[in-house]
Amino acid sequence: MKNQLFTTAIVLGLLATSPASAATDEGAVKDAFATWRTALSSQDPQKIVDLYEKDAILLATLADKPIKNQADRIAYFTTLMTNPKLAATVNEEYVRLLDENTALVSGIYTFSFEKAGATTEIPARYSFVFEKKGDDWLIAEHHSSRVPQL
Repeated sequence: MKNQLFTTAIVLGLLATSPASAATDEGAVKDAFATWRTALSSQDPQKIVDLYEKDAILLATLADKPIKNQADRIAYFTTLMTNPKLAATVNEEYVRLLDENTALVSGIYTFSFEKAGATTEIPARYSFVFEKKGDDWLIAEHHSSRVPQL
């Protein structure tokens, strides 16, 4: 009986971390990142800020200091969203599941918006750390910086 319980526990553990489960989580993380990009284009700062954990750290492309609370994130995105046609287009995306509750999404995206009647494009590197909270993947850390022009 003891061996049967042990074997059942092992099988259940393997099923919980099966490749199918990992693929589902990877898809959910990609969806969370796509939701962030949609929220960025929404012109509604609250939509994007709601995707961050309350104590998340944002090292933003166009900010000169770390943004560590919801109020400062609202202020940053409110200012950023004054730019018409704001969007982030993914050029490269890499997703790594670190464990069942943590994922890293990194790559290159291009911010674009209109300014003075012309389209401005800012290629940037990004890293997002997502943490699973219940059924949601929230942003725990986000770093974005301009791609250097060499």
